[in-house]
Parts: sequence; structure tokens; C-alpha cells
Amino acid sequence: MPDSPAAIEVSPGVWLARLPLPFPVATINVFLIQLDRGYLLLDCGMRTRACQEALAAALSLVGMEWTDIRQIVLSHLHPDHFGLAAEVKRRSGAPLAMHRVEADLVLPRWRDEDFLVRHTSWLAEHGVPAAESEQISQASRGITEFIEPVEADQKLEDGDRIPVRGGVLELIWSPGHSPGLLTLYLPQRKLYFSSDHMIEKITPNIGLHSHSAENPLADYLRSLERVHALDIDLILSSHGQPFHGHHAWIAATQEHHRTRCQQMIEALAAAPQTAYQLLAAVWGNHLSPLNQRFAVAETLAHMEYLRQQGRVAPRRAEGVVRWEKV
Repeated sequence: MPDSPAAIEVSPGVWLARLPLPFPVATINVFLIQLDRGYLLLDCGMRTRACQEALAAALSLVGMEWTDIRQIVLSHLHPDHFGLAAEVKRRSGAPLAMHRVEADLVLPRWRDEDFLVRHTSWLAEHGVPAAESEQISQASRGITEFIEPVEADQKLEDGDRIPVRGGVLELIWSPGHSPGLLTLYLPQRKLYFSSDHMIEKITPNIGLHSHSAENPLADYLRSLERVHALDIDLILSSHGQPFHGHHAWIAATQEHHRTRCQQMIEALAAAPQTAYQLLAAVWGNHLSPLNQRFAVAETLAHMEYLRQQGRVAPRRAEGVVRWEKV
């Protein structure tokens, strides 16, 4: 596929539309899946003019109007998937659906006026210096301009099914990257719509924070085991290219997290460290403010995973949490 925004038919009646993002991960893939009448749209992109224009161009290429979208399914509430949903719903009149867990997070996450205040305190608690904490909070504040909060019309459950042209989509609750992340499986075509659960050349961010589950890394690894058991030919993810070989990808990702856990255990061998100190040991000091936030959350996800295995323990002193090897 070309890197510029485009739409191609990846399977009969299944179109991939590539929309631009103002981030280093420069595009998101959304999917148009043919129903008996009209189309299901899986994810919507971000609330930017460029995203909206690219989606309109994709609809035109497929031969659709906005009103041909009869169902909107959001895999999860991150801005690049959720941000344009309210506008798409207005233009199409289609009902909006997401997993029950994710739907219940929309208003607490995107209409939480105290979030950034708590977020700054959270960064300080985990060892981020004040100057860097302010940069991270400013970067986080800018994300809200790309989102228009909207509530779901339908709350979906693990195992729900949606009839489409040539088969039935099976909905799989796949927590980890987000608590209520949905992936979709079309067994008749051996297609797996993996959202951010599996991406060919990127390890999805698995973070522990105020809107995550209690042990997101454990959730993620269990979710991968479910996918491992499926008969999949083509993985259609939200970023990058469609790809094959889900068994090899899962094995490599499992090994990646084992290695990262071991790196962090080894870093704690000399002395207790904050999450901020640990992320520097693993990722270095070259991260952007927004990626530093993700790295703090991912470090904490690994620490909580190891804590529940009895391998590390948190110690709080003077308002700062440090982790030590057990």
C-alpha cells in the first residue's frame, strides 16, 4: 500500500482507508466492511480536517455517501480511533457502538476537568522532575483538541456477532492496550481486525494509569493467547500494513515482554528506583514529552505485573514511589 491516505479493497467487500495523523505514527487504518445494506465503519480517525477529508475521499472511492455508513464500531477510545466519531455519526446517522467497558470510560476520560491536575501529581509520584512533568502535561493537554466526546448508542460484549456480506464478524474483547479494546474476527475469510492489539512493526503501548485496568500487561498477554488459537490468514491492524504470521508475531511479542521485565529486574538489582529512573534505563533519555508519559505508564504496567508475581515491591517515601527487587 502507498503511505499517502488511500483506500484499497483488501478482501471482497472490505476496504481499508488510510487517514493522516499529526504524530510520528503518521496514519491510521479504518475499515469499511460491507453489510447486506450499506457498510460498517470500524474506527473513525481523529478530529482534524485532514482526517475528515481523507475519509470523505475514501467513501467516494468506494462509491459511498456518508449515509451508506449504517453502523459505526469503535475498537477503543484513543483519539486516533475515537476523535472524529461524533462528526461521522452526525453525517451518517449511524448508531455508534463499542465494548461496554470502553463505553463507560468515555465521559470519565474525556470530560474529566481535573485529569491534568491529577496527572501532574501522578508524574511527580513516580519520580518525573517538575520541569519535565510540565512538558508532559502540556503535551497531554493538546490531545483534547482532537476529540469530540460522544456516548455510545450500543454497548457490545465479548462474543457478540455482527452479520456482514459473506460472513459473521465475531467480537473479541482484547484488553491490554485499553481496558475495553475490541478486535474483530471474520472466520469465513480468516481475517482478523486487530486494532492496536497487534501491529506489524510496533509493540503496542501497554500502560498502567488512572483509566487502565489493574494489571494491563497480564490482561494483554492473556488476550494474545486467545488470538493465538484462531485460524488467521491476514491481520488488518490500525497502523502500518496488513500482515501475515500471527503465531510468530505473538511469540516475538511475548519474548519482548519477558526481556523487558528482565531488564527492569536487573536495573533494580543495584538499588530501588522510580518508574522514571527505570524508563531511562530501558529507553534512554531521548523520548519526546508525550512518549515519556507512555513510557512511565508502560514501566508501571511491567512493575505491577512483576509485583503480582512477587518479584518486585513498591516503597513510598516522601510522596515518591520507588520499586525494589524482592
